[in-house]
Amino acid sequence: MSVPRITLTMLGATSCGKTTYLHGMYARLSQGFNGYFLYATDPDADLDLADAWTALSEEGTFPRPNDVNKPVGYEFRFLQGVLPLLEIDCLDFRGGAGTDRGNREDSPEDIAMLRERIEVSDAIFLVLDGQHVGQWIADGARPHVNPATDPMRIATFSRAINFVIGKRRETNEPPPSLVVLVTKTDLLPQVTGMSTREALATLAKNLTNLVQLVAADGVSAMLCPVQIGNFGEATGPTVNPSDVDPRYVHNPIIFALLHYLTEGITRHEQQIREVGGQIDRQGKEVATLSAGLFGGFFKRGEMKSGNAKIDAWREELRSMEDEVSGARKRAESLAEELHHMPIYRSGKLQEA
Repeated sequence: MSVPRITLTMLGATSCGKTTYLHGMYARLSQGFNGYFLYATDPDADLDLADAWTALSEEGTFPRPNDVNKPVGYEFRFLQGVLPLLEIDCLDFRGGAGTDRGNREDSPEDIAMLRERIEVSDAIFLVLDGQHVGQWIADGARPHVNPATDPMRIATFSRAINFVIGKRRETNEPPPSLVVLVTKTDLLPQVTGMSTREALATLAKNLTNLVQLVAADGVSAMLCPVQIGNFGEATGPTVNPSDVDPRYVHNPIIFALLHYLTEGITRHEQQIREVGGQIDRQGKEVATLSAGLFGGFFKRGEMKSGNAKIDAWREELRSMEDEVSGARKRAESLAEELHHMPIYRSGKLQEA
């Protein structure tokens, strides 16, 4: 089975923690976690990511946020043991690329780049600052967040993603998978007055109030709370390195692969049905040719051609069935890894 390649785009407001999360995810998975590994294919990128994580874990210095008008790109390979599972084309845009205006002559180039990128993305991580999410929970987890005062800019990002979903629906293409990635979850108890478990349960129950895009028809989404450490309301560029404690950072990548495989299985099953129908129809044509007084004596060329088509289609069918079988086993393994995570289909929370 070929290694799938996906296009991953991270969206989020300024200072929501996108870049720090990316470094934490890479640090955890490059060392291996539950048998999964992630490597940058560019050795220099690998060293840059490793050096930035060392600065955080040993000196307490946060990775520098991406504040330039050009996204930072990474090519990753995701493995289970030594088995390649996924190749990832990842771009980390600055927060303002998704919220600034792009219709001016002096508009930064990354605004147009982000809009084009969303249109071709297979997976989107919508990154929300846990401190702001906690405040929303403390205020009653109400629907209809005011876009004018929302520091997470959820409505702005949702419009861009919804536009892509609508375009793909017109061409009968699946929408991108969506991970609602909540950073800084160590702040939830302090902001909400609840335990972390209670706050996350409230968020999972009311996620479509906060991110209404999750309820869009056909959208597969996962809520993934993550934390890089127990930093509290860190306001400076440094923290206590002993507080670094990344959690759940691998789950978004696993969900992106699971969604890709699930959609691929659906498409292949449709192709299997179509090829099966071709075999049946061709078989009937050959049977008709062989019938009659001379049993197809004068139509041997047509019969031979028809049987050759059937043989070729049967070989194609066996190949597709093998591929679907392998993908289904892999998907079952990934689904087990995520059995504790809130996953939604068209807004409905799926039972574990």
